[in-house]
Amino acid sequence: MNRARMLQLAVILLSVTVCTAAEPAARITLIEGTASILRQGAAEWANARPNMPLSIGDELFCRTESFVEIRYAMGTVVRMNENTKIVVREATGDAVKTDNPIGGVWVNMKKLTGKSKSFEMTSPTAVASIRGTVFQMTTGADSTTAVDVFDGKVAVGPSDELNKMLQAAKPPSPPGESGEVPGPEEVPGPYEVPLEQWTMIVAGQRISVKKNGTYAQDQFDMKTAGQDSFVKKNQELDKKAAAQ
Repeated sequence: MNRARMLQLAVILLSVTVCTAAEPAARITLIEGTASILRQGAAEWANARPNMPLSIGDELFCRTESFVEIRYAMGTVVRMNENTKIVVREATGDAVKTDNPIGGVWVNMKKLTGKSKSFEMTSPTAVASIRGTVFQMTTGADSTTAVDVFDGKVAVGPSDELNKMLQAAKPPSPPGESGEVPGPEEVPGPYEVPLEQWTMIVAGQRISVKKNGTYAQDQFDMKTAGQDSFVKKNQELDKKAAAQ
């Protein structure tokens, strides 16, 4: 291979590398009302606009009476209810991790293909991990988190923040009992047992996790839930997207 040909190939490889590195983690695809963005390392919030790219570490806030849709590079669609904040933590073609400190989000992964793709949405108390489903996560001002599954299934576990709190609250093990695993115990009822392990919920189920780590799991009526304006809007948009 001559020198000129080698240089040409090197330029092509460099161009591909630059384009790949420049690919945004996500992009804002719709804004109704107003939204603000705080770029990683920036000191002040700025107005967000449709088609604006999002990078790792960016924070996005959907303001009162507003609605925002973003699409990640892997294809996942996330829509934000009013007074909702998210933070992009990780985003590749195969995996996404996003924080939801406050407010409500709708997540649709139904169009994804490939078992290797995964998505995690984290609140101060819980992590929702999915591979191809539709769910809603709502985080209250007191950090109580509710996850409602509308299609597929979602694994919900304690967040890192909650894990640290639960570990700190545990009494030390008596001498000679370190590492022992207790046998199964009957759950006395909702909000009395801490969420220390992953729990799988399916369509029509809801799990709610309080700030102290205790949780409740129950059924909800998806038809009634569909009358909520945020849920109804998302279901309509999902239906349009599926028809395209």
